[in-house]
Amino acid sequence: MKNQNTTSKIGNKPEETTKEKIFNVSLDLFSQKGFNGVSVREIAREVGIRESSIYNHYKNKEAILDAIMEYFISELQGGPPDEEMDKLMETPELFFEVGARDFIERMNTPNTQKIWRLISIELFHNEKIREFSKKKLFDAPIKGWEEIFTKMIEKKVIKPVNPKILAYEYFSFTLYLYFEYFILNYNESNQTFMEVAWDKMSDHTEFILNSIKIN
Repeated sequence: MKNQNTTSKIGNKPEETTKEKIFNVSLDLFSQKGFNGVSVREIAREVGIRESSIYNHYKNKEAILDAIMEYFISELQGGPPDEEMDKLMETPELFFEVGARDFIERMNTPNTQKIWRLISIELFHNEKIREFSKKKLFDAPIKGWEEIFTKMIEKKVIKPVNPKILAYEYFSFTLYLYFEYFILNYNESNQTFMEVAWDKMSDHTEFILNSIKIN
């Protein structure tokens, strides 16, 4: 996990630190039972340490959840450098292929999939998760895509449509894929999110591009 403590190594095999174990065990349990369904005592038991030892690494259970969401934000904010993305915008087909594949691959790791499930469980009764989801998983992407489509219009590679409406139209399909995989069909398929989502996302992107690109 790239934003946790650096792992020590015995030979060539990395060894988890206690803090990393607490993080990973907590994420496993939260994604299965929800945040309120897991106690610090249960986390400590699964890690194999005393309950009091948890507090040497995290102030409380809420701090563990905060660390999980910070990790998730770092994954969401990945991707190619701005200069590369700006250049790719000049070829919309390539831009969407690179961008969609990069995003799906980052969302396809075991940890990010567990966090998506945790968010699905907590949306209904956890105010912090709900606000996080509104700001980071809905408002921020919509704003980002509006800016991207505005730049594409300025570059004259897509038609001069309303960029905000286009952002909603494009991003809404991503939310559908999330809902389908992590809520409706959770644990019903042996396929990864990448395997389930890629073809559907490609078809959707092609449909949008055929509607807006300038030939």
